[in-house]
Amino acid sequence: MSEIMGRLQELSERVSRVAVHVSGVLLILSAAAVAVEVIGRKAFNYSFTAVDEVSGYIFGITTAWALSFALFRRAHVRIDAVYVHLSQRSRCVMDVIAMTSLAVVFTLLAHQAYGVVHESLRLGAESNTPLRMPLWIPQILWMGGLWFFIANIYLVLVRSLMGLVCGDYDLVRAIAGAPSLHEEVEKEIHHVEKVRQREAPAAGEEDV
Repeated sequence: MSEIMGRLQELSERVSRVAVHVSGVLLILSAAAVAVEVIGRKAFNYSFTAVDEVSGYIFGITTAWALSFALFRRAHVRIDAVYVHLSQRSRCVMDVIAMTSLAVVFTLLAHQAYGVVHESLRLGAESNTPLRMPLWIPQILWMGGLWFFIANIYLVLVRSLMGLVCGDYDLVRAIAGAPSLHEEVEKEIHHVEKVRQREAPAAGEEDV
């Protein structure tokens, strides 16, 4: 069972990685569109239709789909002033409690998101703009990101509970724990080394 859930988490991590890359591209395009809109408005007194509206949709959708990637990277904000002074087992218990709280909050949010989408479909609601966007289109994409996040929260929560019950504290810390200072430093060093490796071939070509 544990092995199956581990493979399922690996699959979810790959999906979340693709989602966050797509989200990054969309945010860059959105920022570029807004920049062109501002320049066009100030320099040429011309405004593109619905750039602000579409940018808002993109921001909401990409944020929802990026949540899972942050979950797997343990990048969500954690207040660890007391946490770091606890025993290993106590930290694992706090990790499970934190993951449970996150699951409860986002389950309620996902339920409300479904209500919003259902109401927009029922009323045939459209944006009150020249674009006349059917609101269910961006809303269902946003809701999909939230539900994907919810599924991943429960996946991590169940694996954490299993690890806590079985005494596998290393597993709990690896998938649900707050990153330690040492881990943060190691991650930054690894990132710097990767950047140097990418820059080294380019520098060699310039020397030639």
